Order: sequence, then C-alpha cells, then structure tokens
Amino acid sequence: MSNSGVLHAFDATSAYLGKPADTIHGRGVICRQSSPAKVIACASLAAWVWVGGEFPSTIDVVSDAHFRSPIFGRRVRPFSRKIDRRYITTVGGMPVTTPIRTACDIVLIQADTRKSTDHATAQRTIRLLMDQYGFGMSECLDMLNADSKHCPKIRDARTLLTRIADTTATIQDEPWHG
Repeated sequence: MSNSGVLHAFDATSAYLGKPADTIHGRGVICRQSSPAKVIACASLAAWVWVGGEFPSTIDVVSDAHFRSPIFGRRVRPFSRKIDRRYITTVGGMPVTTPIRTACDIVLIQADTRKSTDHATAQRTIRLLMDQYGFGMSECLDMLNADSKHCPKIRDARTLLTRIADTTATIQDEPWHG
C-alpha cells in the first residue's frame, strides 16, 4: 500500500493515509493526530503542513514540556519560544506557525549548529515557503528583528537568511525534514 501511495509509514507499525496528506488541511489533521496535545507545530513539522513532502524526521513543536518518548518512531523536539499570536494559525484543528514564522524558525535552527541538519535542504524549504506564500527576506528580517530578545542566535540567523534570499537555485527537491 505504501508503494501505491495509499499509506505513508511513520514507522514499522504506524502509518497515515496518503490522500489527506495531499492537502494543507489534511496535513494539519495528520499533524494534530501525530503530535502531543497542547503544542504548536513549528519548524519542520509546520513546513510539512505548508508545503508537504515526506513527514519530518522530528516532530518540532513549541512547548515548555519535555518529551522523552518518541511518537511514531520520531523524536519530539520542543522549542520554548514566545511567539506572537498573529504568527500562529489553526490548520485542520492543529495550531501551526504561519509560513513566515515557520521559515524564521528553520533559519534559527540552522543558525544553531548544535541543532542544524541539512543546510541545503533547509534553504530550499525556506525558499519554497517564500515563493508559495509570497513573502521575502525583508519580512523575515523584520520578524527576527522584532523578536530578537527571544532569539539567542539572531546574528547568525540574519546572515543565513540573507544568504538564502540571495540564492537563485530552483526548488525541485523535497522540503526539509528536520
């Protein structure tokens, strides 16, 4: 069933239906069902809701809680960030950071070398979010600047964001999966 796209595996024992994953609303529902309660999807999980692709390797959430057990074989990576309510929306019943906030969160993770993974794929995902949702580097920089007291790696994030915005590479690969 996986080969035909009917199911997409979370792990060896769990899967989600492929058809709902074809829409933003459907991915929001899947996200709500595969995430801890009372969290906000951010970074790679929010990027998956907005642009699709393969379900992320980590479940990135905004939460003050600590999660020790994996969910569906994936580590839950909580971020204790203060996020202005205007950058949170609900998709399929799941609170999710907006596309612009999602891009900024990915930049912040990439700026923190202890948490970063695949820089090139993260950069493609940020460009994809910018292109699909009609925002650019200046809007991201404005958000980062306004939120700088909550972002320890703000200088590195600004530099990385400027570099990403200057890239002219086409977006053909899968989105970033954390």
